[in-house]
Amino acid sequence: MRVCYVDMIGGAAGDMLLAAFLDAGADRDALERALRTLVPDGWTLAPRRVEKRGIGATFAGLVVPGEDGDAEHHHHGDGGNAAHRHDDDGRDAHDREHAATSTRTLADVLAIVDGSGLTPRQRDRAGAVYRRLAEAEATTHGVPVDRVHFHEVGQLDAILDVAATCVALDLLEIDELRCSAFPIGTGAVRMQHGTYPNPPPATASLLIGWPTRAVDVEGELVTPTAAAILTTLASAGHPDMTLERVGYGAGRSDFTVPNVTRVMIGTRDGAREERPGDGEVVVIEANIDDMLPQHYELAMERIFAAGARDVWMTPIVMKKGRPAIMLSAIAAPDDEAAVARTMLAETTTIGVRVRVERRHVLARTIGEVATPFGTVRVKRTRGAGGDRERTRAEYDDLLRIARERDLPLEHVVREVDAAIRGMGIS
Repeated sequence: MRVCYVDMIGGAAGDMLLAAFLDAGADRDALERALRTLVPDGWTLAPRRVEKRGIGATFAGLVVPGEDGDAEHHHHGDGGNAAHRHDDDGRDAHDREHAATSTRTLADVLAIVDGSGLTPRQRDRAGAVYRRLAEAEATTHGVPVDRVHFHEVGQLDAILDVAATCVALDLLEIDELRCSAFPIGTGAVRMQHGTYPNPPPATASLLIGWPTRAVDVEGELVTPTAAAILTTLASAGHPDMTLERVGYGAGRSDFTVPNVTRVMIGTRDGAREERPGDGEVVVIEANIDDMLPQHYELAMERIFAAGARDVWMTPIVMKKGRPAIMLSAIAAPDDEAAVARTMLAETTTIGVRVRVERRHVLARTIGEVATPFGTVRVKRTRGAGGDRERTRAEYDDLLRIARERDLPLEHVVREVDAAIRGMGIS
């Protein structure tokens, strides 16, 4: 499994993430071809090397004329100051306050994404990021999601930044995305609607339930686009991995800390074994009676991403005969805090309960098999006597193949199972 850790050394913005992935080896030509299916023309991508406090990094150089303020400053200025904070499109706060001439709704942005030539998974991910942004804006302004009008984050360069991350994850074959705590600077931030505390309201809403760290730097360190990308696609915490490559993406500002985002890409052991015997796990639960049913799918997805080994729902009846759902998750003791925090952030519950339980497990090995669709992860289990082995393909891989190739899931399962049997694996 390939994993990527986003280390927000000096903040994060959409174009900083794009630059970091390019610096880590994402194919620029392939990435640009994908983005041209989203927005065919009217923009340029010209990455270049810069230095930030002694660290060599890539600056994305994504320019959309008319949406980037002072083009000369964008191409040649490599600095910033406390009075001019910077958003994802490379402009400082003063420039972007005056440059936006139109806004887009969530429906407008999704139409651009859905009409593109991105893969189904890339479109799904990009759409999910913008839905999360719309929900944060709706909460901030007290309006329905469909009435939200994006300003800076609705411009084409921000749309391209979101899509670029989704494409880069596939180009680099990233299976799991993790991120560090979000750095929070000091001072005020000037935006389309006026001057706000740092972080601005929409960014603060996006970061609810996520770890943050205070940084003695006057400036906006995390932009709404970056916050939406990472809180939608990543989970918190540094993963265990064998490091393979590192990339640095530069921002526009010069702070006392290097204004760079670092991506660290590596692999987890693909043939790890969990031995039989006793073990302790934690069970994290919450009773919920006021959450829309369709919201559980994303909540469960993110609870899994936070480290849960299993997540399930149980119908229950609470006081006064109210129907409700008991949401439960199993996790390793070390993942308790992350799973509990995610459950609190992604559901309407105001508290979770935790208990420690013991379990007995069979020996399990995680490996890979070659199939007509490429490599698929499998889980092998052996009986207590070691005389019976069962092999099952990972459901996430089967689902990914079905979506990417637009095939029925049942067809994918049959072909993969046949490949497993053909290797003499039961």
